[in-house]
Amino acid sequence: MKNSLKKIGVACVMTTLFGCGSDSDSSGSSSGNEPSSPTPTPELSQLTIAIRDANLQSHLTQASVKIGNQYKDTNAQGEVTYEVEDGVHTITVNKTGYHSTESQVLIAGNDSSVVIDLEAQEVIPAPEEMFIFHSQNDDSYYMQYWGDTWGSGALVQDVSDDPDYPKVLKIDSGTNWGNGAGIAWGNEQVNAIDTSSYTHAKFALKTTTFTTVQVNVQGFGIPDFSSDYPISSGVPLSNGWVQFEVPIPTTYDLKWFGLVFTSDQTSSVLLSDVSFITKEVSVSQPSAPAPTPEVIDSEVFSIFSDSLSEDKFVSLWNENWWNAPFYSAGSIEGNNYARYEILGSGAEGGVVGVQYGIEYGSVDVSKHNTWNMDLYVEPGINRVMLQLVSGDGSSTYSIDNPQTGQWLSLQIPFLGMAINGNGALNTAQMQMAGIQLWGEAGKAIFVDNIYFSGQSNSYDLNVSVKDTFGAALQNAEVIVGIDGEHDVAYKVMTNSSGIATLALSEGVQKVKAVADGYGVTLQLHTVDSGAASLSLTLSALNPGPVTAAPTPNVSSNEVISLFSDNLDSPHYITYWSDPWWNPPVHSMINLGGNATAKFQITPDGTSGGVTGIQYGVQEPVDASTMTGLRFDFYATSGVTKAQFQLLSQSGPLIYDLNNIQHGQWVTVELSFDALGADANYNKAAMQQLGMALWGTTSDSVYL
Repeated sequence: MKNSLKKIGVACVMTTLFGCGSDSDSSGSSSGNEPSSPTPTPELSQLTIAIRDANLQSHLTQASVKIGNQYKDTNAQGEVTYEVEDGVHTITVNKTGYHSTESQVLIAGNDSSVVIDLEAQEVIPAPEEMFIFHSQNDDSYYMQYWGDTWGSGALVQDVSDDPDYPKVLKIDSGTNWGNGAGIAWGNEQVNAIDTSSYTHAKFALKTTTFTTVQVNVQGFGIPDFSSDYPISSGVPLSNGWVQFEVPIPTTYDLKWFGLVFTSDQTSSVLLSDVSFITKEVSVSQPSAPAPTPEVIDSEVFSIFSDSLSEDKFVSLWNENWWNAPFYSAGSIEGNNYARYEILGSGAEGGVVGVQYGIEYGSVDVSKHNTWNMDLYVEPGINRVMLQLVSGDGSSTYSIDNPQTGQWLSLQIPFLGMAINGNGALNTAQMQMAGIQLWGEAGKAIFVDNIYFSGQSNSYDLNVSVKDTFGAALQNAEVIVGIDGEHDVAYKVMTNSSGIATLALSEGVQKVKAVADGYGVTLQLHTVDSGAASLSLTLSALNPGPVTAAPTPNVSSNEVISLFSDNLDSPHYITYWSDPWWNPPVHSMINLGGNATAKFQITPDGTSGGVTGIQYGVQEPVDASTMTGLRFDFYATSGVTKAQFQLLSQSGPLIYDLNNIQHGQWVTVELSFDALGADANYNKAAMQQLGMALWGTTSDSVYL
């Protein structure tokens, strides 16, 4: 999809803001009361990459180095450091004024270093101002997607009679985002533009009804950036026009630049003089580096510090959770820090995610009990909220009216943090940190020395698993944590008495039990002192179909088939389980030789857990000659509701199925016309079927 905004009704629900730790049913088994063996986290070696000028042999600072999906800029010594798995890695290097280059390096269990020389190029200097749409200048670069409305359904018209600007775009509210509207300019990667020399986006607006403008920047190698600005915060020009100059992230290959307008009523806006500019901005920083931690390496688990050996590393500093403060890196006396500056509407709690346990699996700090961070807060910031995110949930620590103008060495006990929602902080599977700021736009915080310390207590939890008749269930699996590419949950099988004993760190734990033929049971339990007991009851699965869905009464040449043993088509389901929010677990079963997709509801997804079934994300399906999407649907007895989203590049059509027929195959037809598709709905670019389910964990639906 061109932009995540198009997932209007299906984004991860952020009610608790940071509570995006997932929950999944676990498979696999172990014997006795011993925990299952985890899939080993890959051994990582340190790779130091030095970038030099090929002719002068001088260090090159601010060169962009990429391995996989991770970008880093070289420091004052022209170096970057990665933690990488064994194997062959491709290194891509970009720097303005030099030819880009790719190199490969083999890592085989040892720390390594490599020097890469860049050849200077005779470059036509980037224009001082990059014109995207300007009243007095031609566009500086070709844009393949010029004035794309990003599926908002907005109406865009040229205006030539404005007294202030010779060229103006008039943008009216669309039909797909309520009263919102969007306009964007972009290229495929082959034509991507190097905008790394520009620091700000500049544009002029005139509107009396739109209230907010959101600035979006997407690059092929950077996290998506967006920040909201009240229209009233623009600098007044004349005749009602206001001008914005807003910071943008550096990217060597711009994918999209977009503006999104919001309002509570049908609105219009005039737009002109859209460009990128370079501004000399004096960036604030503390007068002294953060204090050196008074700990030794063997006592802590370090994530980011120049004074401690890092046990894991930050793979992404600036995941935009909501109006994220603007990230930049800096150093004082050779001591590196991360800087976050409040932008626009982010003054009301803009929040950024810092990933350290995603790329190579989560981080186990269950032997520790305290989160440490050095934090410097500028005057004008009145609240800081810090969060830790694990696979089972997240926890929050708030600082109201923090001390400003000095380094604060924070020591935050896990037990002193507030659990978010119906979750738990699983310190054996830590994934991210979150930083949320309230205060004045333009004010910043600085972060250094992120590590975990202290010694956590561990206690036995005896979990008894029974069925609804009170009979003990042997070989049920008791689970804490989640499975992932590099992660495995902590699993213990029940013995002949239906009991499994788990050794768990103190704090709130999310404990699940599963067994063949039963739904999943989940319960939160506080581990605090001594051995404890917990009883879990499993309900039998509600019966599913025993016969296959009926044979379609159409021929292959009449339809575009996506999934059927009876119809032929070049199109097919490419991915069955895009996890939009607490998705039901997908599996394939066989009914009389007929392949059938099964979706079982998960504990956290009983109230509308939603999955995306992809068939045209990379190559959209042209259904412009069709009337809608049809499928056969079977619901077990406890399913109370289903919702479907027929998603194209222009947005979703939504259908609620409230009167569920249980225990039988029914045909569901999502008609374009009946669901309100108009001329702005792009039937020629169909992508996904979204499905949300309500019921119990003993329930499934079949497609």
